[in-house]
Amino acid sequence: MKKIIFPSIVFAIFLFVGCSKEYELKKSVFIPDPDFPQLPAYTEWGYNTFGAFYERELFLYSEQKVPAKIICTGGTTSFVLKGQKDSFGYYYWNDWNEMTVTFNLPGVQPEVYSDLISVNKSVFDLTSPEIKVIVFMEGQTFEPQILHGELEFKKAQQLFVDTQQIEVILSGVFSFQALMDGEPISLSEGRFDVGIRNDNFFKY
Repeated sequence: MKKIIFPSIVFAIFLFVGCSKEYELKKSVFIPDPDFPQLPAYTEWGYNTFGAFYERELFLYSEQKVPAKIICTGGTTSFVLKGQKDSFGYYYWNDWNEMTVTFNLPGVQPEVYSDLISVNKSVFDLTSPEIKVIVFMEGQTFEPQILHGELEFKKAQQLFVDTQQIEVILSGVFSFQALMDGEPISLSEGRFDVGIRNDNFFKY
């Protein structure tokens, strides 16, 4: 009986350790920016964070929601950041404060999440007519007229755990000024460091 139980226990331990590693990778790690401590610092470690200033309010990820998704549908690939505006902190979630910014990425056509390595060191001019930026907040969807702005993927890197590819880490910066519903607005000091894997990469 001992010979049967022991391998089962060892297998269960390895299974738990493997699952634990993947679970830890899905969590967020907040490292404050030295100049703007309400925002996460710019990092390239897959900390699953993003943040920016919407005017003087925070646009910040929440630990209660998936911070980033890649959605490929109808021939268009979108990079979606979902968080809160005027947030009291990344620990909490309030549906009324929900804010989502979606960037369409022309020329990016990944078949699987690992293909996202192709955006490494890519810069997208948000004033380009090929690019659409969509903002959802206060229960409404807006398509702002971008006056100027950029989305830069400073680094796209593959993450392996025990020789198995787990995710692609996308790290970069973003900002723009725009007219939204006739009012000039700005999104500034934007930064992201997010892991994209099978559960937040969608192609349909």
